[in-house]
Formats: sequence, C-alpha cells, structure tokens
Amino acid sequence: MSNVLSVGVIGAGGIARSHMNAIEANDNIQMVAVMDVDADRAGAAAERFDATVYTSLEPLLDDARVEAVHVCTPHYLHADQVVAAAEAGKHVLVEKPMALTLADCDRMIDACDCAGKILMVGQVMRYYPVSRTIRKMIADGEIGQVGHLIRRRYSFFNPTPGGNDSRHWYLDLEMGGICVLYCFGPHEYDILHWYLNSPVTQVYAQGSASTDLYRGQKDSYTAMMTHENGAVSVLSQTVVCHTSAHDQYIIGSKGSMMLAGGNLTLNGEEVSVEGATRDGMSNQIREFATCCLEGSEPDASGHSVRHSMAVIEAAKISAERNAPVLMSEFDRD
Repeated sequence: MSNVLSVGVIGAGGIARSHMNAIEANDNIQMVAVMDVDADRAGAAAERFDATVYTSLEPLLDDARVEAVHVCTPHYLHADQVVAAAEAGKHVLVEKPMALTLADCDRMIDACDCAGKILMVGQVMRYYPVSRTIRKMIADGEIGQVGHLIRRRYSFFNPTPGGNDSRHWYLDLEMGGICVLYCFGPHEYDILHWYLNSPVTQVYAQGSASTDLYRGQKDSYTAMMTHENGAVSVLSQTVVCHTSAHDQYIIGSKGSMMLAGGNLTLNGEEVSVEGATRDGMSNQIREFATCCLEGSEPDASGHSVRHSMAVIEAAKISAERNAPVLMSEFDRD
C-alpha cells in the first residue's frame, strides 16, 4: 500500500486553492488532477500544481490514479458530486456545508458507506490548534461542568460587490441556502457541540433581515441550544455588521474561558497554544489522507457532521415556526 494518497480536486476557486496549497504542504498526499468548468481557472491550477486538467467530472472520476477527491464547488453541487465520486470508488473530502438538506446528507453518507469509502467534511475549525486546546481543557475538567457557552460571529459579507461577482449564487436559496446559516453557520454550529462532546437536543432560534442586501433572505440569526449534558449554548450571527466580532465565552462550575482575536484566556490568564489558526487546513487534510490510507474514521466524518447540519435545519425551522424544535425530529429512520 502506498503511503501517499493521490487526489483530484473538484473546483478551482478560492477555497479549492486553499486545499491545493495544504496538499502541497503535506507529505502524505499529492494532487494529480483538477477539474473546473472554467477551463482557464482549471488550467491555471493544473499548471501551478503540475496536475492533469479536466473540465467535466466524469473524466476525472475515470482517472485510475485518483484515489480520493476534494469537492470544493458551490453548495448545491455537493451531494450529487459526492455520490458520483463514491460510486466511482473514491474517498471524499467535501467542503462545508456538507449539503443543503438532510436528505442529501443521508444520500452522501449512504453512498460512501455502501462503497466502503471515507466521507469527511471540511469543518476546518475542528483542526485549529486553539479549538483542540479548548476541547481538551473542557474534557479534562479545567473549568468544571460547563453550564453556558456564548459565541458571536459578526461580519459584513457582500456577495455582489461589483454586481458581476462569481459569488452571486450566494443570493440564490436553491444554490447556496440561507447564506448566514449555510455559508458561515456550518463552522459555528458545528464547533459548539464538538467542544462539549455533547449533541444538541433542542433549538430555539430567531432570524431577521436587517438590510435588503440578501434580497429577502434573513441575514442575522440567534439560536439557543440545549445540549444532552444540560449545557446551554447561544450562537449569534450576522453577515451585515460593519464592525466585525468573532468571539466566545465558556462558563463552567470551576472557571471560565474566553476566546477573542485568536487569544485564549482561562480565568483571565492567557493560555499558551502551540500552533496557529492557519495550520487548520493543513491539519485537516493530513488527517483525511491518513484516514484514507489506513482505513480509519476522521473526526469530521459525514456521520458526525450530519448532526451539525441537523442543528442548522432546526434553527431555520424554529425561526419559521417561532417555537423550540426538538432534535429528535431529525433522527434517521
């Protein structure tokens, strides 16, 4: 068995380039092919990383050298591309969001399970050194029993800066889903239950459209989640705030932690963290390659991340109903 995984990257946009750079930085994975419907973009990536270029999916999946694929395409394409890759005998790392519906998440999981292939989702925040530090500190009981977690992500994201931008699809619910939930939310909702190692059991959320930038989409959400272990987490998000914030507070029976600007403090004292946020993508891709080569399950497996997508679905539905939603509503039959 080879100790280097050969992969093809589906998509050659901005997030795909991040994957390509991280692949190049790791010694247990190599990119041998890239596909994009934009021939110029695909060609530029292929030349930069010395890979075979494709402009449609089928020839890449037919390439016998390709053992696994990275799916880095717009949200609405994920499910069908993952299923096709699994049926072609490829392992899959798919960018977040896993998919726009739980039915599609289940199709992806079933296809990869049936083929005996790895399905991993690009929940890169799980692979930040500071995230790993926080999770371990909680597990080790350094702040006692966690009772409350508050997290904020406020930013301004304009998908049509020039009216002609390729990101216009973020405004289309069929292509991108509600942007604040499905573009940025997959990171935020995923990290909460992952920190606590405790699934969400109930969600109550409210959403609003503070501006007309998103053409009728809600651009801000706040959700309160009850976890199986009794903790309560609160997530507040917006994509139309001109002053950004990305921070969190975790309160336990013996102490509290705060994370702001990448700096972690425990009871007001700074915690030293080995490694930086920029290491997350490389860490994630190294784990993907290791799992594919060894046949082990990644932390951010499709089965694990399905719960995160169900929490997002619950938040969306809770806001529509103006009522709490039980997560049992989204259990698989």
